[in-house]
Amino acid sequence: MEKMKMQSAEQLLNLLNDLVSIGSISLSEAEIQFPLRVEHHLKQVPYFSTHPSYIKNHLMMDGRSFLTALYKHEEAVKTVVMISHFDVVNVEDYGDLNHLAFQPVELTEALFNRADELPEDAREDLESREWLFGRGTMDMKCGLVQHISLLERASMEQWKLNLLLLTVPDEEVNSVGMREAVPKLLELAEEHKLNYSLFLNSEPMFALEPNDKNHYFYTGTIGKIMPAALCFGKETHVGEPLSGLNAAWMTSVLTQEIEWNERLCETVNGQMSPPPTLLWQRDLKKDYTTQIPHRSVSLYNLLLMKRNAADVMEEMKDIAEAAANKMEHFMKEKYRTFQVDLSQPPSIRVLLFEELKEYACKKLGNEFISVLEQSIVTQTIGDSREQSIQVVDQLAMLCQELGPMIILFYAPPYYPAINTADHPIIQELSDSIVHYSTEKLGFELMPVDYFNGICDLSYAGLQGELADMHRFDTNLPGGRVLYSIPFQDMSKLTAPVINVGPIGRDAHKKTERLHMPFAFEQLPKLLTHLLLTHIEQ
Repeated sequence: MEKMKMQSAEQLLNLLNDLVSIGSISLSEAEIQFPLRVEHHLKQVPYFSTHPSYIKNHLMMDGRSFLTALYKHEEAVKTVVMISHFDVVNVEDYGDLNHLAFQPVELTEALFNRADELPEDAREDLESREWLFGRGTMDMKCGLVQHISLLERASMEQWKLNLLLLTVPDEEVNSVGMREAVPKLLELAEEHKLNYSLFLNSEPMFALEPNDKNHYFYTGTIGKIMPAALCFGKETHVGEPLSGLNAAWMTSVLTQEIEWNERLCETVNGQMSPPPTLLWQRDLKKDYTTQIPHRSVSLYNLLLMKRNAADVMEEMKDIAEAAANKMEHFMKEKYRTFQVDLSQPPSIRVLLFEELKEYACKKLGNEFISVLEQSIVTQTIGDSREQSIQVVDQLAMLCQELGPMIILFYAPPYYPAINTADHPIIQELSDSIVHYSTEKLGFELMPVDYFNGICDLSYAGLQGELADMHRFDTNLPGGRVLYSIPFQDMSKLTAPVINVGPIGRDAHKKTERLHMPFAFEQLPKLLTHLLLTHIEQ
C-alpha cells in the first residue's frame, strides 16, 4: 500500500504553505489560477489517479471557477460535502512586509525583528513559536488542507462514506462561488446517486469576546442582510432651507433610529446577534451647488438568526415610519419657531421598493421600467450596491410626485442564517466530538449555534418559506440580473450543517495567525472521529 503524503504535521504544514503562497485575493488573477494548484495536489492521491474524472473545475459565469473532488465508495449510503473557500482579503495592511504576507514561515520569522510593534496577545503567540502568521493561514486555507487530507485518508483506508470536496472563490466579497455551486451540487447528486447527509465546513474558531481561550464548533452560521433606504426630500436653495426638505438630514434621522437598535437584534439560546450599524451614507448630488441635497441613501449591516428578508422588511418599515413621524414633528416645531406660514409640514411617505416599482410601472408601463432597470444594471460602472442605488434613484426621480418619501430596499449581499443544532444527526455528532475531545485530546469543545463570521454554509440549505425569500427578490433593485440567490435549489438541500475548524486569531488583520499544534495534530483526529462516527449513525 502506498504511503499517504498529506497526514503528518510536517506534511500538512508544507501543504498549507504551498496553498498560502498563491495569493488568491478576491477578484485577482491568482484566485482564477488557485483551483489548478488544488487539483495538482489531489492528483497525488492514488484514488484520483484511477478516477481522474472525479476531480472537476467548474467554470463560472465571470471566468473564475470552483472545484469539486469526489471520493465514492460503492457500499456508502451517505455523502458528506466538505465546503471551503480559497479566496483571501488583500494584504495592504501588512505595509512594508506585504511581500511576505503569503510566505508564512518567512513572515513569522521576520516578525521576531519587530515583535515590540505587535499587540501584546500577538507578541505572546509569536514568542510561543506555536503560531503561524500570514494571510489565509486560518481564513481559511487550513480548512481546505484538512479536507484534502481527509479525502486522501478516506480513499486510502476505503471508508464506507462518500466525500465530496467543494472549494469556491469569492466568499470574502459576494459568495458568487457558493451561489453558483448550489445547482451543481444537485447535478452531482443526480449524476452519482449521492445522498447528502452532512455539510461540513472548517472555518476557524472565532473568540466570542476579547482574550477568549475556549474551543468552539458551530452548528449553524449567522446571517447577514443589507437593508437600505433612499430618502427623497424637496429641493431648494440654501438661502431658503425651510422651503425644501434636506434628504441628508432625513437619512441622519433614520440612521439614528437604526444604529445599535436592540429591536433589530436577536437572542437564540443565550447567543445574541450584534446590533445593526450603518455601512454607507451619502447624498446623491454629483457636484457642489447651493442647492440642498434632496436625495440621500444609506445602507445598514444587519445580522440574522431566525429572521429572514420578509421579517426584516416589516421591521424596517415600522422603524422608518417612526423616523418619518419624528421628522414631521421636528419640522412642525421649526415652522412655528421661524414663523413659517405652513399649517402642516409635508407628510413623509414610507414605501417599499416593490411598491415604488409597481407605481412606476402603472405610470410609465412595465416595458419602459424593465428596460430602464436592466440597462442600469448592465451598463452602469460600479459594484452591485452602486447599481442598486441608481435603480432606486432613477425610479424615484420619475415618480417625484410621491415625495417626500423614504424608499426601503435591499442591496447585495444576503447570507441567510442557518442553524441545525436540533437535528438528530447534529445532536449525536455534537455529543460524540465533545466527549472525544475531552477524553482523547485533553480540551473541552463547546457547541455554538451560530458561527459569528459570514460563511458559505448560509447557502447549504434553506430555513424558512420560499415565499419569504421572494420578498428579498422583489425589493432588490435590478432583480436577479443584478444579484441572484438560488433559493429554489437551496430548499432541496436538506442535510444538517456543522463547522469544525482550526484555532485562529485576527482574521483580516496583519496579525492573522494559526495555532499549529491544534491544526496539525488535534484537528485531524477530531475531524476523522467526526466522519467515522457519522458512518455509524
